[in-house]
Amino acid sequence: MLSPAALILSVLLLGCQGLDPRQEAMAGPAGAAEETREAPVSGAPTEPAMEAPAFGTPTEAVREAPASGNTSQVTREVPAAAKPAEVTATPSLAPDLVYSVLVADIAVQRERYPLAYEHYLRAARLSRDARLAELATRAALTMEDEARSGESLQLWLELDGASLAARQLAALFAINAGKPDEALVHLRKIVEVGRKEEGDGYLEAARLLARVKNPSTAVRLMEELAAAEPNRAEAQFAFAIVTASTGDNGLAEQAARRALDLRPRWNEAQVFLVRVLLAAGKKSEAISALAAFLEETPDEVALRTAYARLLVEQEAYTEARQEFERLLKVKPGEPDLLFALGVLALQTKDDAAARGHLEELLASGKRRDDALFYLGQLDEREGNREAALRRYALIRSEHELEAQIRIARIYAEGGDINRSREVIGQLRGQSPSQAESLYLIEAEILREVKRPEEAMGVYDEAVQTFPEDPDLLYARGLFAAQLQRVDILEADMKKILAKEPDHADALNALGYTLADQTDRHAEALGYLKRALELKPEEPAVLDSMGWLQYRLGNNQEALQYLRRAASLLADAEIAAHLGEVLWAEGHRDEARRVWDAALERDPESDYLRRTLERHKGQGL
Repeated sequence: MLSPAALILSVLLLGCQGLDPRQEAMAGPAGAAEETREAPVSGAPTEPAMEAPAFGTPTEAVREAPASGNTSQVTREVPAAAKPAEVTATPSLAPDLVYSVLVADIAVQRERYPLAYEHYLRAARLSRDARLAELATRAALTMEDEARSGESLQLWLELDGASLAARQLAALFAINAGKPDEALVHLRKIVEVGRKEEGDGYLEAARLLARVKNPSTAVRLMEELAAAEPNRAEAQFAFAIVTASTGDNGLAEQAARRALDLRPRWNEAQVFLVRVLLAAGKKSEAISALAAFLEETPDEVALRTAYARLLVEQEAYTEARQEFERLLKVKPGEPDLLFALGVLALQTKDDAAARGHLEELLASGKRRDDALFYLGQLDEREGNREAALRRYALIRSEHELEAQIRIARIYAEGGDINRSREVIGQLRGQSPSQAESLYLIEAEILREVKRPEEAMGVYDEAVQTFPEDPDLLYARGLFAAQLQRVDILEADMKKILAKEPDHADALNALGYTLADQTDRHAEALGYLKRALELKPEEPAVLDSMGWLQYRLGNNQEALQYLRRAASLLADAEIAAHLGEVLWAEGHRDEARRVWDAALERDPESDYLRRTLERHKGQGL
């Protein structure tokens, strides 16, 4: 914000050219002056960040912005106004002009926006300076006063009809007022101005329309706009962006392909098409399209990066590593590539390669905490707990909470339970918003180190502190069932169901426990039937119903449910139940195969091992 003295001096000496609306002149509650000129949208993804490997959605090609109904925030999104010709205050106007600007300036500082609006608007009329009209408009938007916004915006357009910011606001106002023809006039001007500024005017229009609340209005306006130049690739690409923002992936795909027909090897459009295919669930087509694009332009870094990230999403980690290694040859020492390769090597259990990439990343000074965090995991994997503790203790970024939790786990695994719990307790004090999650983590750590009584104590404290939290009630109930405390399980699940009658997981937990640990099978059947209605393909619910049918003596019906559950999820407990029923039906060879396969997948499953122990004396 310019000081009053500076404003007076600028007006007296240079007319109004010192009042640049790009200064933070309107920093108020709505943040109306946080204006940034958006860079042209690029469909190319950013460099890989393996902690968030998602390929993204089509609408990521358009920066998120407020919906069209909220014009008070538009000033953050629109470009800076074009600089008008210098206007020098005449001697007769100078005192009035200086006074108005000075009053407006002080009013903004005191957040008295109505007063600021009146005086900025008066100064704009006196000086005929578009920048002052813009400041008046921003003040009106901060007040969410549409009438005043419209008045000052009209003056702004009159003084600077080539302003992208003014045209975007005018288009939004027209759309909100249900005047599509008027909106189209402004949109066409946006295209024209954007092209003159050596940008993509169609893309500027697409950005605007992608945040309009009414999808049909947005698509209709963009279609009319693009119809003026049907053979212009930029127009088709903009239409693809708008249709994708409305969720019409089929139309977006057609438009993106049309854009590429008109402008082959257009990187942004190629990556956008892949996003659209992914959003439509066409993963194999997306991969094929990227592979085809890369055959045409094998050295295109953005495409290869997108391809590598897509392979990560598909869990094709070996192939993804190969792609990132190719990229690293093009951009040696690139921190994001080193990080991606380090994490992928960890995923594929190539510890030596992972350590090499992460140590190089740490030495670069970039992404320091990322390197420390994953090197700490490597140290843990190799049994070097002290080294892991030293690395985790240095982390201060978004990984800090998780690093401290890993420190707590290391202490617990080493037998220092008190120190482990002290770390978690300190974290709860430092991060009260994470308290519920930290209670769950502390109980889990205690369960992992076979301290069930202390774990239950943590659950009890958590529920006492947050008595209505369904996650805490659910977690305590499940653990209570493992301890044969059906009374606690039943009380906790019923408390959840009292508020959320259709909580399928609570219904399932209650029904399964009653089937497994009591003879209240009729009650269990009621709960599990409702759970199945809510989640008919949920493996855990199918398993519970199968186990209940077995307990009722309906072995053939039990097998139907259990086979279906096992086909959906390779789980040790489901395998234990399926093998149990197969054994009871005399299909002992099949039961052995089911159990052996489950034991190979999950050799640490206590439930499966107890099941096998029961059958050792029966010919197993």
